[in-house]
Amino acid sequence: MRIRPVFWFLLAFACCSLLFFAGAIREHAPALLQVHVDRAVPVPTGYTVVDLHLSDPQDIPIEQAQIIPSARMTDMNMTALSYSVKSLGRGNYSVQFALSMSGPWQINIAAYADGFEGLQQSLLIQVPSSVAMSNVVTIHYDE
Repeated sequence: MRIRPVFWFLLAFACCSLLFFAGAIREHAPALLQVHVDRAVPVPTGYTVVDLHLSDPQDIPIEQAQIIPSARMTDMNMTALSYSVKSLGRGNYSVQFALSMSGPWQINIAAYADGFEGLQQSLLIQVPSSVAMSNVVTIHYDE
């Protein structure tokens, strides 16, 4: 029995197509985002520091993630004056916010990395006034 060349071509085309689509379609894995606010830092005259740790479910750190932070007051139409993101290595990142007023602030953190699902986390902090400075800061996590 002899197989015609057109069927060999169809078989080769189907195999190449399958390999191409298998390599082109990427499945995004879940990732974990841990957010920590230093309790002594949130003040209206300095920087509020938010520490982040990104890892996969096996606790392997995620490097080279894109971190997009934002902060706004919950009772006024005011956002953070400036922010900076710094990679500390081993999946650790530090975000500094210049929060210009005392009061309740909502901090939103979005993290994106190749091969992982995008993550977002919000937290609420209460920045004490500079007159009645306190080391106790109320932190609420919205998950």
